[in-house]
Parts: sequence; structure tokens; C-alpha cells
Amino acid sequence: MKQEKKEGKISGILIYKKKGETPVPCTVCELSRKKGIDGDWHGSDPVRQISILPAEVRESQKEGFCLKKFKENLQIEGLDFSQISPGTLLKAKETILEVTGVFKKCYPDLCELAKTGENCLLREQAVFAKVIKEGKLYKGEIIKTDVFRE
Repeated sequence: MKQEKKEGKISGILIYKKKGETPVPCTVCELSRKKGIDGDWHGSDPVRQISILPAEVRESQKEGFCLKKFKENLQIEGLDFSQISPGTLLKAKETILEVTGVFKKCYPDLCELAKTGENCLLREQAVFAKVIKEGKLYKGEIIKTDVFRE
């Protein structure tokens, strides 16, 4: 029986000032309930303020139209994303995020993985979240899944 991993480490923080632009990597960001990550355009969507991807997916799966198109804000390593579902809370020191969705639209007519029937990890492990508790989030910080509310 596989044991789920309930904590991981934030290995990357990426801010996209405008849609389509190259991300700005940073070591710290400010989370806001109204804006998601301050300075990031994703925050305009109140349900998908922050996009999250396991670092292992980005490292292991270089192919696929969707993965090239996906623009995650947080890369997290070591967390078992197979156990994450909407409503899951992610806590890192002073901040709390609530997972609002675990999915990514597939473009089978444009994606080589879909055309060949290969598994796309992005469809199962792309996570969207909203800010529940504001504060600073740091690269290298431990992030945990939990079942608590403040």
C-alpha cells in the first residue's frame, strides 16, 4: 500500500505580470485574498488565483502542447498530488491556500501525447487554488496538506 506524502517544498515561485509574458522567478511573494499573488495576472480569477504544478511533472515530462502552455505560479516538490482534491488546504507557515480545482483542459488535436495515447501528467496534477490566509510565501518553505480552518 502506497503511503501518501502530506508535505512538500516550494521549489519555485513564478510571477506573470501580464498574460503571455515570460515569468519573473522570485524567492518570496505576497499572497492576498483579493489578488492571489500580488503582481500576478492570474489573481483576476477569484477561483484560480494561483496555479500549482508538481516540480517533478515539469522535470519529467518535457513534451505535450498543454505542458508547454501551462503557466504555474508555484512548483512544489515531494508532495503527493494524487491525494489532493478541491477543498484540500495547503499551509505554508503563515499562509493557507484552498485547492479549487485539479484539472487542465486537454487539446487532443494539438498535443502529441494525446494523439499517441500517452498519459499527460498535467491533466491529473495541475492544481488551482485561492488564498484563504494572506501573508508571505517563500521559496524553499515547507507546504503541508491538512484538514483545518482558522
